Amino acid sequence: MGNNNVACFYRHRGSLPFPCHLQLGRYASINLTTSVFYKWDDGSYSDKAEVSYTVEGSTCNLMLNRCVEQNGHVSFVSLLLHDSIACLQGEKLCLHITKFETGFITMEYKSNSSFIAWTRTEKNVDAWGGVTDTKLYFYGTANRCGLLVCQSKKNDYHGEVKAVTTAHYFVHSNGTGAVNRSSETTDVGFSVVVKVGTSDGKFDITVEGPERHPVSALLYMFDEVNRSGIWKPSMCPHCSNIRRKQSRMFWPSDSEDSDGVPLRPHHGSQKNEASIANGGRFNGHANGSSIRCKYFYGFN
Repeated sequence: MGNNNVACFYRHRGSLPFPCHLQLGRYASINLTTSVFYKWDDGSYSDKAEVSYTVEGSTCNLMLNRCVEQNGHVSFVSLLLHDSIACLQGEKLCLHITKFETGFITMEYKSNSSFIAWTRTEKNVDAWGGVTDTKLYFYGTANRCGLLVCQSKKNDYHGEVKAVTTAHYFVHSNGTGAVNRSSETTDVGFSVVVKVGTSDGKFDITVEGPERHPVSALLYMFDEVNRSGIWKPSMCPHCSNIRRKQSRMFWPSDSEDSDGVPLRPHHGSQKNEASIANGGRFNGHANGSSIRCKYFYGFN
């Protein structure tokens, strides 16, 4: 898909390619497009990648815009969200991300929208002093709702933002936690995650998705986020199950570990046995012995 300093798109990870059109049954579709929508005389330009969910005649648009300078460097990134049902005419959620010459990022959230049902904020400081700020915006209507996540990371409490993660979850269903479940509709659930950082003084942009989710899993996650004020991708049961299965492919369970690696057979009355416990203890001189462990880490 190209890299973050060329027109058209950024680094992309997902099951659907850009551009594409996918029909989701009779009444729903998803459309992925990229385009250059403005060019200046000095060779700089603006381009965008857009994800559009259309369900029963109404559309939700998520747009990622870039301003690309004549030298090919990206100077400005913005994320815009508009839902034809949830938003009144002209209303949008907008996140602007700009970069300083030093490589630091500044983030500004703007909205002229009145459709936000609730917001949550969270600040977390890790053991090394790194700070993660998270802002959550939930909107909802009769059969439609969504969650917008804006998360920034800093090396310390008073430092500049070093990386930004934005996630958008979209649900169109027979009913949501915010509304009455009276009418029949098409069930659709998707997510898009955009990660923005800097590398060698340039924007480093990765887009993950759109990825499809069971509606029930996203509605469960919305309830948990609202209750706890905390967001992480694994709060979606669907995503958590996928990660658990992927983890099992590389790290077997305790029972699998005990049966899956046979002990080396002993011959005669060999007494020089050695073992390494999980806590790092070593017994025996280990000459000609077998080493059994669940995790192995190699360092250069």
